[in-house]
Amino acid sequence: MKGFSSSFRRNLKLYRKSIKKKKRNVRESGFLHTSKRRPIPKRVLNYWQERAYLAGFQAATAAHLQEKRSEEPVESFHQQVNQSWNHWYQAVKPFPWPIYHAAAAKFMEGYCKLSKKIFRHCVLLPTDKTVAAIVMVMNEKDTIQQVIEQLNRMPLHEIIFVVNGSKDESFELIRNQSDSIIVHYQQALGHDVGRAIGAKLANSDILLFLDGDFPVLAEHLIPFIDAIAKGNDIALNNISPYIGVFSDRDDVTIVKEFVNRSMSREDLEANSLTAVPHAISKEAVRSIGYSNLAVPPKAQVIAIEKGLSINAPASVDVITRNRLRARNSGPNNAVSDMIIGDHIEALQTVIEWKGSRLSFPDQIRHRQITKT
Repeated sequence: MKGFSSSFRRNLKLYRKSIKKKKRNVRESGFLHTSKRRPIPKRVLNYWQERAYLAGFQAATAAHLQEKRSEEPVESFHQQVNQSWNHWYQAVKPFPWPIYHAAAAKFMEGYCKLSKKIFRHCVLLPTDKTVAAIVMVMNEKDTIQQVIEQLNRMPLHEIIFVVNGSKDESFELIRNQSDSIIVHYQQALGHDVGRAIGAKLANSDILLFLDGDFPVLAEHLIPFIDAIAKGNDIALNNISPYIGVFSDRDDVTIVKEFVNRSMSREDLEANSLTAVPHAISKEAVRSIGYSNLAVPPKAQVIAIEKGLSINAPASVDVITRNRLRARNSGPNNAVSDMIIGDHIEALQTVIEWKGSRLSFPDQIRHRQITKT
């Protein structure tokens, strides 16, 4: 800090302390929108819970009468409840997520009251569109069961596991614990190739991408699905609350933000398709190209160039929870080198479109004079 005034050093110290406090608060709360959350008044929460419970009971009554009249096979119970939930939810104003989940749980409770079925801990989706979860798996026997448990809490249309190069019991655990689609490769496919394969196999409207190395609560996945259901093409994980000030960032984070800035998307900061969870509409994947998903930064710049709608609706801490392995820890590790290489490939694509200055105008030199 030599050469700076004492007041500047003092202010910088206070700023860094405030940043650390914010990061600690984010970690302790687990899942946050980046905006400040106001506490929900208890009377408001109770009001919507009571309304949701009554609506669930009435929906179950109507469904029961309809089943008696209809000879057509009914969908799964969870999907049936989700459809009824959405019919009611779309008629009322959007909720903050705490109210959403509390009301959805009460709706399920009211629905199950008539049917006498026990369906605890289920999470309802804020859309009738079909949703697929695509999970990459490589030696995840310690965590994959928890991942499956969270996915089974939602009425997903498809769950696709891409198991590649695993030397442990991951494949057997998935096969025994889930009725999902399993794509099994004996050899390692390479980073992110499985995402492209899973996306091509999926038939759903919304594709949710996850890794098998740590579970994410079902409630924390809902905002990504909701963002696509509302018309966005890509919903990124907002990792901005976890990366700190510029001086504390690693090379990977710096290059992520540079690529976004080169595409005139400063608002995306360091948020990238390299981080899970994220969601993409099936139409957007077709537009980007399945094979391009194998290089996430390239897929992202293609999406931006095509004018697709991209936002970062929620934050899930994948930085402190990321499983440390020999290939992704330490300075100049193989994974960080690969990710930086992917971003260089993305930048090469941008240079082909925009020229060597990318999106940064030269406001100082008058180059045309040299050509006269």
